[in-house]
Amino acid sequence: MITTEKFAFIHMHKTGGQSINNIIENCVPSFKAIGYHYPHYMLPTDSADLPIVGMVRNPWDWYVSWYAFNIWLNGANPLFFFLSDGCQADFKTTLKNLICLGANTEKSQNYRNTLIEVLPESLDGNEGVGLTKDCIRHFIDDDHGYFSWQFKRMHGDLDSDNTYIGRFENLQQDFLTIMDQLQIEETQTMRAKFESSAHLNKSRHSHYSAYYDDELRDLVAEKESLLIEKYSYQFELVESDEKAIVFPSVQMGGIQDGFQKLSGKAGNFLLLDSNVNVEPIKNKLEQITQAEWDKSGREKTFEAHLQTKSLMLIYDDDFRHYKPTYHSIYSRFEAELKPLLDTIANHFQHNGFVVRVVFAKLQGHGRIPVHADIGYSLLKCHRIHVPIVSNDQSFFTVGGERKVMREGEMWEINNATLHEVDNQSDDDRIHLIIDWTPNSTVRPEHKKPIPKGNLNQPKQVAISDQPKVGRNDPCPCNSGKKFKKCHGAN
Repeated sequence: MITTEKFAFIHMHKTGGQSINNIIENCVPSFKAIGYHYPHYMLPTDSADLPIVGMVRNPWDWYVSWYAFNIWLNGANPLFFFLSDGCQADFKTTLKNLICLGANTEKSQNYRNTLIEVLPESLDGNEGVGLTKDCIRHFIDDDHGYFSWQFKRMHGDLDSDNTYIGRFENLQQDFLTIMDQLQIEETQTMRAKFESSAHLNKSRHSHYSAYYDDELRDLVAEKESLLIEKYSYQFELVESDEKAIVFPSVQMGGIQDGFQKLSGKAGNFLLLDSNVNVEPIKNKLEQITQAEWDKSGREKTFEAHLQTKSLMLIYDDDFRHYKPTYHSIYSRFEAELKPLLDTIANHFQHNGFVVRVVFAKLQGHGRIPVHADIGYSLLKCHRIHVPIVSNDQSFFTVGGERKVMREGEMWEINNATLHEVDNQSDDDRIHLIIDWTPNSTVRPEHKKPIPKGNLNQPKQVAISDQPKVGRNDPCPCNSGKKFKKCHGAN
């Protein structure tokens, strides 16, 4: 938002605002920068009656530009990060989530719950998100899409005689026409500045029509009808012999390996099996002493796990993505774990290997606060939870969606987005956590030999037992062969 003596300019995302800000700041001596992406109702009291000036954009084009710009930011915007399911969802899915963010559906409410967790209370110091917790709390609108809602929120009454809106597609001429209407003395200076200035903050992509299928095009037409009708927009199909510029992968880690959490089948939870026999594991866990639970120190390293205890069976503090360390305690559970690991291997068609296995105990009335996992390996694995000891008062929330995971179920969760656990019972809850790494995500540098000096917690490592896998299991060396025909043959 910028104010001058005669008007206030509202900077709506992806409508040429950076370019206009630059023009005003260089041409109008009375300008004041009030705040980045501030809405009209945050005008200072002495400027509250000024004419509001803004720019609108073809909604189909605006959504493509918003997506392309956030791809360039590599998912840094929390709105993009969570609506893309932790940078896992594709273009169409992400835009559908954004367009329908205000809808009165469980899925949209889950996204709003997640955003309320992470957005700031105030726009003070805002670096571009332009939203607060309170904005999302009051955003329930089945009739309008995100762009129309946000545009009205930013500019106020679009029918007011005190509101002047130009079109992005004719940015220079429309803005200067508004300046003439408001009798701004510096209009000629601004015209000259426009002619010598480049368009700022421009995202690179092909014509917007190249990215839409019929379903997504019609969804925008329905949800953004307010702006489409008011400013006479239509979907323009531009045919070209050139292939559309493909949006780069934003999946965390920066390489296009085809990996998606939950195999792209769901956003937050995916049930892999509902009938796992966990009794043998539960019986074996009863033999574990409190001293053994206290060994890991995971709760001291990660604040989110302050109220947990862990048993590290396959685990490395450096979260390596290849050649994991099998700790001596793994051999005590090997037989009981094998049916579960076989189920997981079969589900992923043996294309990959287990890189981490951990028992995590959350104390009664304990909580794992909301957080998202970071780091290449955690974001490039399938995170699987198997409740071993649980209850109906233990709630697992992922992406704003809450579930009770029951003993004997096997779930994959999207740990790339916000998740939390709340155990409201008096009893401890124990989950088996397994991370499955697809072969395609193993980078060449991960396959380099790991120096012995880098092995973690050497007193707990049984090198002679590594790798501790079944003879018919895939070899952890990633050769694609069964263990008995690879390293097991040695």
